[in-house]
Amino acid sequence: MERHFQTGQRLRPPTTAQFFATFAYAWLTIGLFTGTLVLVVAVRGVLDLIQRMGWEQTAQNRILMGVIFAFVVGSFLLARRVVRLLYRQTPRSRRLALGALAVPALMSGYAWSNPARFLARFAGSASTSLALSGGPTFIFGSYPDDNRVRELKKQGVTAIVSLQSPAVLVEIQGINEERKSAEREHVQFIEAPMLPWVSDNTESLEKIKQIALTGKGTYYVHCGLGRDRVNIAKRVIEALGPQTHARLAAAADLKSASSFAARTEPFERGLLMRLADGAWVIPYPNRDEFYGFILQGQPGHVYLVLDPADTTQARWIAEAEKQMTQYAVPFTSLRYPGVKGDTATAKLVAQFRALKPPFTVIVPAMPFTPGSPTTPVARALALAYKVRVEPPPKSAPVIPGETPGLTPTTVVPPAAPRGAP
Repeated sequence: MERHFQTGQRLRPPTTAQFFATFAYAWLTIGLFTGTLVLVVAVRGVLDLIQRMGWEQTAQNRILMGVIFAFVVGSFLLARRVVRLLYRQTPRSRRLALGALAVPALMSGYAWSNPARFLARFAGSASTSLALSGGPTFIFGSYPDDNRVRELKKQGVTAIVSLQSPAVLVEIQGINEERKSAEREHVQFIEAPMLPWVSDNTESLEKIKQIALTGKGTYYVHCGLGRDRVNIAKRVIEALGPQTHARLAAAADLKSASSFAARTEPFERGLLMRLADGAWVIPYPNRDEFYGFILQGQPGHVYLVLDPADTTQARWIAEAEKQMTQYAVPFTSLRYPGVKGDTATAKLVAQFRALKPPFTVIVPAMPFTPGSPTTPVARALALAYKVRVEPPPKSAPVIPGETPGLTPTTVVPPAAPRGAP
């Protein structure tokens, strides 16, 4: 590698320490700025596009990791090129160039410390509220900057609940600034950090439940963009509705949760079957599908129709019950033995026919080709509802009653007692 700089007519190579120190500085400053562009513009744009196309969660994750990997490699190569060019310049020119690199990096750092000003508009966030009878009031939204904290104080907010995590590097400064803003305005600052997939969020979700059950006053609950983590926290609070008579006042700020109607590809274990508006039969989802369409989606009441005598299905039951309990998704386990024939399904079919959507029935598997399902319960439901397994649409359809997005509604009651009906 050619490493030298010019002094008059004489070339003198930099020491190894000088070269690598300059490279580390250049990579940091270039990476911070270009990384901001990638995360805010490229990643959001790519994910919004593939979500509109209905691609599965696994594909989204792989594409995201590919974009991040390309950024790391690209920023490394760019920084190396810049440093090699710098050491062909005079010391004065090199110092000026290094100083110039700091400007966009500092701007990016400030933007990440205040995502409400720079990032929230990309998520289309506003505010919504949820009032608990005889208890606290919750306002949900995106990261509040200093001005927003003052506005919240004037609106009567007595505490801010932050779902951001110090384990996320770009959120650390924002958390610190928000803590200072809350202290200046004499507003209580409560940290309930959430990291889906990295942590089960047990402690934070329990803290949120306790606030809903015993808290007083008005709470502003937020993550960075007022999207995924806020949706989860809001649903956990809503699930306590029967104890507090909670009602959803509005939900214009929350990003649309994933809907089965938006699927343009089968799940890992087969196709989905729509029984009626808001009523679906699906194969047991893989981890990404479960998180994207059950924990964070719009499944309604979930019914697990699985066989506990089967080792794999018994594990699925345990995993699903634990996660849906944790994330306050209403569900019922209907332990159905894996027998052949449809005669044993009559009672289950009658039970589902009496239900009011939305609800989702999870069976072990579904076919990958159009026609009649092979799983007994799914096949019996197909006959009862006079439907069949259809291939997914090439583009996401708009089905009455399933337009993506949340609407004002009464809180869904908690899960019914588990066990066979």
